[in-house]
Amino acid sequence: MKKILLTLFAAMAMAGCDMLDMRADPATTATDLVTDAMVGAELSGGIVVTDRIARPLAECVVEHATEAELARIVAAEDDAARNAITSTVLARPEAVSCATEALTA
Repeated sequence: MKKILLTLFAAMAMAGCDMLDMRADPATTATDLVTDAMVGAELSGGIVVTDRIARPLAECVVEHATEAELARIVAAEDDAARNAITSTVLARPEAVSCATEALTA
């Protein structure tokens, strides 16, 4: 088994893939990924999302996402896929309340 994992990791490294830290907490990883995906996005009215806006929103996403959604966020291959999951979570009333509170604090 150890040999298989080493071979897999070596193949991924040679292919130039980003490898996430397998020991990292999925919630922390998801928060970082969602934040990165949001930063630089332009909202209606010409507002560009900064880290100061994205981080609290990402924390709300992680707080209100299911374990399956967190896993999909971490596994997503691009920001578009990640943003689709994020939008689904942020549409929930409890996440809207969280986001509103986070952004007005």
